[in-house]
Amino acid sequence: MKVLIAEYAVATGMPGTYEVEGRAMLSTLTKSFERLGHEVVYPTAGPVIGAGRAIRLGGGSDRAFEDLLAGTDTDAGLVIAPDEILPGFLKTLEESGTTNLGTSPKAALLSADKLACTRLLEGAGVPVVEAVDPENPDDPGDGPFVLKPRFGCGSERMELVDELPEELGDRIATTFHRGEPLSVSLVASGDRVLPLTVNKQLVCVEAGFEYQGGIVPYHSDREEEILKVARMAALALDLRGYAGIDLVVGDLPRVVDVNPRPTTSIVGISKVMREELADLILRARFASLPERVTVEGSCEFRKGVPGTMVE
Repeated sequence: MKVLIAEYAVATGMPGTYEVEGRAMLSTLTKSFERLGHEVVYPTAGPVIGAGRAIRLGGGSDRAFEDLLAGTDTDAGLVIAPDEILPGFLKTLEESGTTNLGTSPKAALLSADKLACTRLLEGAGVPVVEAVDPENPDDPGDGPFVLKPRFGCGSERMELVDELPEELGDRIATTFHRGEPLSVSLVASGDRVLPLTVNKQLVCVEAGFEYQGGIVPYHSDREEEILKVARMAALALDLRGYAGIDLVVGDLPRVVDVNPRPTTSIVGISKVMREELADLILRARFASLPERVTVEGSCEFRKGVPGTMVE
């Protein structure tokens, strides 16, 4: 099978840690698909990864990225892009006739809208960090509050405040819950959700919720409870393929964000999981998922710091 792995940061030449993390994810996935005997191609604005076949994108623009998705001659494709622009790229990939190995454009769009996503999960009985009702901002409940963009990914423009500003603008406000910042990496296929690992997120609240890395896997005595909430969220959103569910685990495991695409954690997962990531992603689309995966050892990585993957 010929597979396209389109990682946005590498393809468009995004600077700094975006490109570093994007290249690490791209390399991990490309090598996994190649170990299964598949041919892999990927777009790039310049960097190469020593695996697969690079397709140079002139200018590295969004338009060039979308044109490549629209004109691809591959059998299947996996798109990794910022959450707010991912749905459009997935739609373009599917319209090209290429099998989408990720989630649907509809599920990606819902996941990208943090307010709509929170409301849907809450309605489905999934514990969440509660969002302040924008229609009734004068009765927000007790602080402190977390302010974050309604659309966006990662920890960008997040801050902790005791009182809400007069205008939220393009941000939403959620109740701040104390607890451990964790995530669940999983692969979903319709009514089946296969958890891979529970991960520790290294987050500095004092620096404005700066994500600094992770520990994969992270063992918790509340793992069963955590995985139950992650499964509920994945099923409620009808996620497909690889996804990451961010949670804060305090009084309850509460969903904070949903990442409907591969995340940086796959770099660590590939080091500790016996199964091939590519095999699980393909089985989610074309076959059936196994009952469980085998994880041995652990690793820690730091954002933007080369050589910090510790097994």
